Amino acid sequence: MGDSDDAEAVVRAIDEIGIDRLTETIVTAWAGIGDGVEPGPTWPQDETTRRFELSDPDEAVGLDLLAAVLDASPRTPEAAFVHLGIGRRDNPGGERFAVETLAGHTDVSATDTHTTGTVPMTAETFDALARVHGETLVYVVVYDDDGRAILERDWTTLRFSLPPSAIETVREAVGMAVADRFERV
Repeated sequence: MGDSDDAEAVVRAIDEIGIDRLTETIVTAWAGIGDGVEPGPTWPQDETTRRFELSDPDEAVGLDLLAAVLDASPRTPEAAFVHLGIGRRDNPGGERFAVETLAGHTDVSATDTHTTGTVPMTAETFDALARVHGETLVYVVVYDDDGRAILERDWTTLRFSLPPSAIETVREAVGMAVADRFERV
């Protein structure tokens, strides 16, 4: 399948599924539900998973929390699966840099209106995610080198898994007003 075939398949899927269920469907398909695998990322068993609900996808604390979790994690962020609600022909502003940065990887498909795929987690990748943080960043999951999730953001829900000492580091980084909103999963 070429890029244009991939793009057409994504557009057909959006039309059939509807944009409001797209993230759930992508995650389920990507996680291999048809192969008997539970949907969603695999979390480490020896860490504590927390959930944080953003009041709005554009809430600035979401980016602060994403950065604090990645900085505090003892596991090295290796890769990220990303789905953006923006493509190559949308908004030629700062978000275009993010699309082009992510779409430059072979495992990423960029249509006119959406960008989806897996990228190595580098400083450049983080910069691209920071530029699209908010409504444009529909879904992201960051993995370690063993394929276990460190962080997942699905629209307004941010989940992360860290050892207790690293959670305290995140609490200090984002402040108690934000940390009081953490829920244990």
